[in-house]
Amino acid sequence: MSYSSRLKVYIEQPGFSVGCVDLEYSEEEMKSFPMASGRLQVGKILVKLREKYGDDLRVDLIDPRSLTAMLDILKYRIKSTEPTWILDGKLIFRGVPEWEELQAIIDAFPG
Repeated sequence: MSYSSRLKVYIEQPGFSVGCVDLEYSEEEMKSFPMASGRLQVGKILVKLREKYGDDLRVDLIDPRSLTAMLDILKYRIKSTEPTWILDGKLIFRGVPEWEELQAIIDAFPG
């Protein structure tokens, strides 16, 4: 599998860790998760990305609370309260884009 571009989507994941134990939100708790509606919107876009670009676009979902994301968090000023979209090392969008807008950005991106 070879990718021609890489899209990183920073969005907070439901759940949290306590020590070595990962805890997940229950269905009822998920209703109160602050990023629940954003995650649903992003999920719909991810399906469209896969359908349109297939193996030409690698998409990584990254929780901004992860220590491994620290450099990008500082570089792009990523907040856990809004999805952030980074294409091949360039910030292309904050929030949840309309499909047509995101598609136009990806198609016009030199890469």
